[in-house]
Amino acid sequence: MQKDIYLLKSTRLNHIILQTNRMQVWLVFLFSSMLTIGLEQVHFHAFHGLYPEEKIIGNDFIIDVYVTIPGTSPIDKISETVNYQGLLNVIRPIMEIPQPLLEQVVYAITDAIKLKYPEVQKTVISLRKMNPPMGASVRNSIVSLEKTY
Repeated sequence: MQKDIYLLKSTRLNHIILQTNRMQVWLVFLFSSMLTIGLEQVHFHAFHGLYPEEKIIGNDFIIDVYVTIPGTSPIDKISETVNYQGLLNVIRPIMEIPQPLLEQVVYAITDAIKLKYPEVQKTVISLRKMNPPMGASVRNSIVSLEKTY
């Protein structure tokens, strides 16, 4: 006896509904897709640091930002994703406010991103201070924060 199986519905919720000639079955997939959007090597001149000269002359900083959102279906509209111009618009004003510690800066950036884009499930921020004033030849110092919501 042959059983015909028909696909009734596919949804964004990682499940499909199948129907045979006798019953309807829901199959739930235990996988999830995640989409990562990022900006790499965004350059800023800012005034973060503990030392008085850093507050006067500033320093060059490079930031990498990655955000992860659910990616269970193709994106058709900018409103369905995180706009990377929007990410830059979140980062820029935070970089303009001097902080003594880079850790404060990366935490402020993650909080602001989550506030603007509630669908974000993970952020990874790396902030490099180029040629930090340490009395040695150091290319950069770095603070990275990976946060899962």
